[in-house]
Amino acid sequence: MNIRKTLRSLHRDIGYFVVGITFVYTISGIALNHRTDWNPHYTMISEEISVQPLQKTEFAENEILTLMENFSYQPKYKKHFVTKSGEIKIFVEEGTVMYQPQEGKAMLEVLKKRPFFFQINKIHLAQTGRLWIWISDIMAFFLLFVAISGLFLLKGKYGIKGRGLWLTALGVLIPLTIILFYLA
Repeated sequence: MNIRKTLRSLHRDIGYFVVGITFVYTISGIALNHRTDWNPHYTMISEEISVQPLQKTEFAENEILTLMENFSYQPKYKKHFVTKSGEIKIFVEEGTVMYQPQEGKAMLEVLKKRPFFFQINKIHLAQTGRLWIWISDIMAFFLLFVAISGLFLLKGKYGIKGRGLWLTALGVLIPLTIILFYLA
């Protein structure tokens, strides 16, 4: 049996298998690389409203619900309490409202999960439990196999003994350079 032919078949079939997971890792990897520019997990909804100032500090649930009808974003009320400073902190689904009755101001802040990105980022970071960690480890093994087998598919000046050696060395040198000069 020809080892190069067997290697080519395995490389091709395993390569096809890992393509779908690689797409997910690529999209989430780009999102996570730019987390200083945006939050790849959540989007923030902020809204401030002005209402009639009130001098009272105790509010019933129905009064809070009436206040919250003034927001264009309609969060789901959970509970509220009065802080030591006299503000009303209102807990809503995925966020809070800070209400200053004496000043007639209320500020809503809600963190919403980004659809699709929240889920794929959890997968990318292996934050979904033991099963995914095993799948991720198998995926890493398959990627390693595809990378190593790919080194030996071509012969001659384009193979690992020619240009392939230099390109592989460059691929190893770039992350090593970053580690040595920027992360040390």
